[in-house]
Amino acid sequence: MLDLQRDLEMFRAKFRIDELSLTERGGWMLSLRPGQLTLGSMVLSVTSGTQDLARLTPEEGAGLVAGLGLAEQLARKQLGAVRTNALCLMMQDPVLHFHIFPRYDALKQRHGQSWQDTDWPGPPTITPVETPEALLMVLRDELRDTAITC
Repeated sequence: MLDLQRDLEMFRAKFRIDELSLTERGGWMLSLRPGQLTLGSMVLSVTSGTQDLARLTPEEGAGLVAGLGLAEQLARKQLGAVRTNALCLMMQDPVLHFHIFPRYDALKQRHGQSWQDTDWPGPPTITPVETPEALLMVLRDELRDTAITC
């Protein structure tokens, strides 16, 4: 068996899960993604460090559905996304997680930053993106406040 605790710690550090957390429910943490590929990009990750869908507990299975639904709700209601894509790639990071990309059919501007979803309506091209720290904190707080009330 792999070192699940080490993998989980490395994953949480890489994606700044604790610092960028929006809410935790049903064994899953929804957090803002450090690289904002599209406005409101998020990560939904299992808190136990499980690496396989088949190993989820019934509570975690229900939490996955609830977490994906909450992410979609935040993206649409708070940010005006047209659609939400959730990708479970796990090519480098073995902890079960989904990258959530709100999708937009027009230029989005928020907090002095512009995002153009150039791949719309096709699948997103995932590339490294640097997002200013101050912007991450503002987006985190904005989405966290809404997530708490949903």
